Amino acid sequence: MAALWKLFIRVQNPFMKWLLRSPLHGAVSGMYLLITFTGRKSGTVYTTPLQYHRDGKRVLVITSRAYKWWKNLEGGAAVRLRLRGQDQTARAETTLDEAVIREMLRQIYPAQPDARFDALMANGLVGVQITLEG
Repeated sequence: MAALWKLFIRVQNPFMKWLLRSPLHGAVSGMYLLITFTGRKSGTVYTTPLQYHRDGKRVLVITSRAYKWWKNLEGGAAVRLRLRGQDQTARAETTLDEAVIREMLRQIYPAQPDARFDALMANGLVGVQITLEG
């Protein structure tokens, strides 16, 4: 099953990158964005699609600790977003604080009961708070 999931991600990411950069982005850009950041150690520029929630100039992302991309944002990092068809500069911060992540989950999924978040938290989550510039 894990191998099938990895294959799905390998196929999905390039398609989502293409779609979010295309004139057809409106089909998914209300839920997905592209984030571009530079690797801390390698200096390599990475772009990945993410599901998000926007609250004014703040963009919230929840991801699994099992993924490693978020480590490039630890301590704060300048990022570029492709958000609803527009390129924007921003600053991203990560958090492992469970109370902060729970509050982010409440904002992203307001209709869900807190008990639902317990199962999600057990899997180890990372919160990413992105502040749009300008």
